[in-house]
Amino acid sequence: MSRASQGPANRGRTTRSRPVNRSAGGREADRIKATRAGWASPTDAVTSFWRSGPLPAPVAGVAAGLWAALTGLVITVVLTLLVWIFAAGESASDTAMRVGSDIWLVAHGTPFAVGAGVWSLLPWGWLVFPGVTLWAAGRWVAHRAAIAHPRTLLVASASLAGTYAVIGLLAALYGTMAGASAMPVRAVLHTGGVAFAISAAAILWRAKLAPEALARAWALARPAVAALAVLIAGSGLLLIVALIAGHSAVAASLQIIDPGLIGGVALFIGWLGYLPASLMWALSYATGAGVEVAGVTVTPTTALTERIELFGFNLLPTTPQVWWLVGVVIPLAAGVILSRLSGPAASVRAWILPRAAAVALVLIAVDLWWAVSVGRLGEGRLAAVGPAPVAIAIIVGGVAVGVVLECLATRVVRWWRHRHVIDLTQDAAADADDSEDVPA
Repeated sequence: MSRASQGPANRGRTTRSRPVNRSAGGREADRIKATRAGWASPTDAVTSFWRSGPLPAPVAGVAAGLWAALTGLVITVVLTLLVWIFAAGESASDTAMRVGSDIWLVAHGTPFAVGAGVWSLLPWGWLVFPGVTLWAAGRWVAHRAAIAHPRTLLVASASLAGTYAVIGLLAALYGTMAGASAMPVRAVLHTGGVAFAISAAAILWRAKLAPEALARAWALARPAVAALAVLIAGSGLLLIVALIAGHSAVAASLQIIDPGLIGGVALFIGWLGYLPASLMWALSYATGAGVEVAGVTVTPTTALTERIELFGFNLLPTTPQVWWLVGVVIPLAAGVILSRLSGPAASVRAWILPRAAAVALVLIAVDLWWAVSVGRLGEGRLAAVGPAPVAIAIIVGGVAVGVVLECLATRVVRWWRHRHVIDLTQDAAADADDSEDVPA
């Protein structure tokens, strides 16, 4: 047995005998771990009370769920206390800790009841922060429980998600304040759903289950991912242009808020959370679908009658700006890239199927993107804000038109390149026929 297989904590110690009453599942886990690169066989390693081979999947899932939830919650509360003390000038209090737990729930997409209204337009970009801890927890479960079967993966992910959801429920009950409170049922559903999805993906990736299926899925999804990247990049360019055009309104809002250094960093992090929604708003506006605000659908041809003096909303124009419709080029470009990456085909069926599957994946992704970009910000004029539903049809339709345009352009280019090519085989056959008709 090598020193590397023992681990740094067990080097120099004597090893015990191999366990004799291991179950069939434990022996199968030993065999799988021993065949993987970088994995030491548990039956050959030093056994103790803490390291006696693979943990049961439910136990590993519960432990990982507790670690991921408490780590994310503690970090969020500590950062909230820092902002509360240095930016707001207040002393640490129970209210700051309740706000921190609420922010942790917001990062999972949990809606809140605020007064008589509902806050459901949430900063979904913050999902990255709990995603990091959940991904690390899932990888640890895959390694410590020796996940080798899809059924065990489901058990471990469900155990992790259930534990995580319990912490989410406790955070929702603790974070309840007089003016705002998280919806407990939605808190359980959102935290549990996010934990299950991310941890299952991490376990699947770390345990290397069904690598061939993953490779085929990536080959099918690669054109759709590239098309989505084009849509996001184009939306980012539109958002940058909007910020440059409305820099005076943004500067005026910052002067009114006067956040300071720490508050400015917190405000920037908050804006990053709304970045996915901002990108969809920009794309929906530039493609002509528009954005619904205060009961009015704002489009390049239909503007607001008066400016909304709210940070972010003050970028919406009060005069028609038809030139923004140039944004329809972005879905067309995404469709061209999608079709090019789908590759050539030997038949019409082989040409249609991968492109249709990729467009369907783009439809699902754009639908989810739109869903996280609409919602409520309270009551009154902001009771329902976000891109119009027709934005989904316009964006996906533009991608489909881009696929057709790429096909037509390819045929035209191919015809243009071969327009002066002379078929020598036909000329040779004609000469042979003429020579046979000459009498001897």
